[in-house]
Amino acid sequence: MVKYGRKGEFIMVNIIICENNEYYRKTTYQIVDNYMKKTNIKYKISMFSNYTDKLKKIVKNPLDGHNIYIIDIHLSDEQSGIDIINDIRKKDYDSQIILETGYETLLSEAQRLRLSILGYVLKMVNYEKNILELLETCLNIFNLQSSLKFRYDKIDYNIKYDDILYITSDSVERKCLVTTKNNVYDVRKPIYYFEEQLNSHFYKINRGCIINTDNVKKYNYQENIITFCNDQDLSGMISNKKVKGLKEYVRSN
Repeated sequence: MVKYGRKGEFIMVNIIICENNEYYRKTTYQIVDNYMKKTNIKYKISMFSNYTDKLKKIVKNPLDGHNIYIIDIHLSDEQSGIDIINDIRKKDYDSQIILETGYETLLSEAQRLRLSILGYVLKMVNYEKNILELLETCLNIFNLQSSLKFRYDKIDYNIKYDDILYITSDSVERKCLVTTKNNVYDVRKPIYYFEEQLNSHFYKINRGCIINTDNVKKYNYQENIITFCNDQDLSGMISNKKVKGLKEYVRSN
């Protein structure tokens, strides 16, 4: 299923922090926020000091998009981060989980595998470095870094977003054409395969076409022509239903 961010374009990364210590809660937030600001990825950070009703609701009904949980293993005498993780894994094995702990004693490898925990962050040892490494691993797992990965003519490609102009689908041939500044790649994948990898600089202008707004030189809404940075034109592709949203997106970005 294709998931979209709040504006309706592309997928959101939700980062949920549950930490009872205010210092570490705020510090974790700052580390994550500073890192995510440097990416082109849409994200939202939510903070909780314990297993509140609101957090239980999120766990029971996972948020749309990719979810990353950063959870303290020991929240209080009554609550454990493991309780939250057990509840998450009852319904959701797609989210990535990072466990924070102030202790050297960790879960057994069997427990870690059963709960599918990505990794640990020891609060007293390389705290920021370890959070950033695990966060980057999460984004790589979600394929949300700065390039598009696909296989074409038996060769694996890793195309930088900056090189992509637009992607169009051919429903008859059941394939997509990835048009870059210098090449066109014929890829037998549905368009949602690409949607799930792309960042917020890409916009879907109809059911079968995604453009890279970073590489657009000019929008001619009256003639329905998009001119890209290499002076290549894309004609008649903006659907009437998408015109208003595209204009708002361009103005806000």
